[in-house]
Amino acid sequence: MAVVLVGDLATLLNIYALCIFAWALLSFFPGSQGSSLGRLLDTLVMPVIAPLRRILPSIGGMDFSPLLAIVLVYAVAGALQGAASSGFVNVVGTVVSVVLNFISALLVVIVLLLLIRVLIGLLHVDPWHPLVHLVRQITDTFVNPVARLTRTRGEVAALVAFAAFIVIYVGLAQILFPVIQSGTARL
Repeated sequence: MAVVLVGDLATLLNIYALCIFAWALLSFFPGSQGSSLGRLLDTLVMPVIAPLRRILPSIGGMDFSPLLAIVLVYAVAGALQGAASSGFVNVVGTVVSVVLNFISALLVVIVLLLLIRVLIGLLHVDPWHPLVHLVRQITDTFVNPVARLTRTRGEVAALVAFAAFIVIYVGLAQILFPVIQSGTARL
């Protein structure tokens, strides 16, 4: 009976994670937050997002609290399912998993933003377009230190930053993090 209830609760948490994702997507469309769907999602999501916003700084002008909220919701769902199936929750393993999954997701977002910036440069998109300006403004946080370090400029620096973040992602998320997670799973 408990396994069924926990399974249902885990399903509800997965739906809640989708609500957070939909709420984050609506923020990219002006006026959509004021719609009935936007207000409903805001009512559902803000109790989780608001505390995370207070502790998680924006990076490059972007708010990553929805990403952290989704990782946390999936971690709680996984912990509940683990507790129902084995009767035990590895708290240290769950906390480490949340931190490592958030860092991995954050690195994926950064790599995708840098890829968009590199493609914008290769395709010679209108530099005055608002979306181009937004992408450059966000990615400057990651490109400028690389430009100073490598003494490169413009799109070459963006390409070097993109390559560097791919190496960082592969090294951390694909090699180091699985080793750490398997070690904490044995605790």
